[in-house]
Amino acid sequence: MLTLPELIARMSTEPAKIFHLPGGTLGVGAPADVVVLDPEAQWTVEPATFRSKSRNTPFAGRALSGRAVLTLVAGKIVHDATASTVP
Repeated sequence: MLTLPELIARMSTEPAKIFHLPGGTLGVGAPADVVVLDPEAQWTVEPATFRSKSRNTPFAGRALSGRAVLTLVAGKIVHDATASTVP
């Protein structure tokens, strides 16, 4: 199993380096692409609530721990789990 720092590196800084992208860091001038995680959040996978048209998942009905609660792309909120509507 990966530690949280290993997971973050493998999903952000390492791919950015491999593909020579400016992201993957919180440095000055880098794109403000950020995901805020709540590692303690408990939730159940409900395919009917997916924003994607696809509902296929082997995790349907499974209880999971950890969830993205806020996502920014280029500094703009594109997902906010605490909001009643999506921007």
